[in-house]
Amino acid sequence: MKILHIIDSLGLGGAQTIVKEIFETQKLNKDIFLFVLRKREINIQIDHPNVRIFNSEAKYSFKPLKELKKLIKKEKIEVLHCHLFRSQVTGYLLKKRYFPDIKIIFHEHGKIFTNNLIYNTFLKLSKPKISFYIAISKATKNELIKKADVDPKKILCLYNFIDTGRFNRKNIKLKFNIRREREKLRIKNDEFVIGFVGRLSEVKGCEYLIKSLPYLCFPYKVLIAGDGPEREKLKRLARRLNVQDKIIFLGYRKDIIFIYSLLNLLVMPSLSESFGLSVVEAQSMKTPVIVSNVPALNEIIQDKENGLLFEAKNGKDLAKKIDKVYKNRKLREKLVINSLRSVKKYSLKEYLKKMNKIYAELQYGKSNQT
Repeated sequence: MKILHIIDSLGLGGAQTIVKEIFETQKLNKDIFLFVLRKREINIQIDHPNVRIFNSEAKYSFKPLKELKKLIKKEKIEVLHCHLFRSQVTGYLLKKRYFPDIKIIFHEHGKIFTNNLIYNTFLKLSKPKISFYIAISKATKNELIKKADVDPKKILCLYNFIDTGRFNRKNIKLKFNIRREREKLRIKNDEFVIGFVGRLSEVKGCEYLIKSLPYLCFPYKVLIAGDGPEREKLKRLARRLNVQDKIIFLGYRKDIIFIYSLLNLLVMPSLSESFGLSVVEAQSMKTPVIVSNVPALNEIIQDKENGLLFEAKNGKDLAKKIDKVYKNRKLREKLVINSLRSVKKYSLKEYLKKMNKIYAELQYGKSNQT
């Protein structure tokens, strides 16, 4: 069965990371194709012969339709697997105008959480043309049902995956001198290193990590890895709370695996999440995690078992949980051991197995959901 994945761009994002791994793990698979609708200033690279990038930077354009039409006919594509909003619109138009018998999968990576009226309306109107939906968490599935009235029977919950061999602290130690890198960042030996990894946008809640810092009474340093529209606002907040000397803004980092190895604790204080990829990555790197108690994150984290939950938007509560992890070595060890067990279910092998079951259902009309 020939599958064409369509994605808006290869910019920096969770959907792009997932697509990259899907293709690079299947370099010899000649039946999967990727079409990228536009270029960005920063693009991730995907090592696969069947990747095509449309030569345009236009965010809103129907020009790729012509090239996609040729590709679908030439390669006899049977399924369109659409990632992100523009790709979904493109797939819908291709089916409606040119290929009425083609199957379409909408892969919901999290936009459904943004309460975007245009997006939700499009999902409702396009439902008759869509064969299947993939939701990256149970919370995402629930949002599709609630906001777009999607039939639950047409939604498969398929958690994002990580490469546990790559996100492995043992392997990192062979390539990366953790002590030397801490010294470069002027982190003292007795400082407990707290990390944030993600886009600096309001929904990621980094401000609540910063607001928790005045309550901490032990030596610490905070590494913030990521960039975004809230960066200057967060720096001003740090100065106002007089914790600016405790924080290092690293900006966007390609070597995020190495950043995890510097941390004693990862905090994800998001206001909402569709999954929480950095949480699972950190767990695989033997880094304890604290996350806000919101849907999707509280699917990944079982409180006091493989991580800690804190009340969203509550910096004081977050500080209490950070203090608990810092002071309780046995708790840290317990969280790490349980995390290494729980991350096994986020393997790429299991992911591809479930995805192929979806394709088989579309091809043969059999129910293969798990």
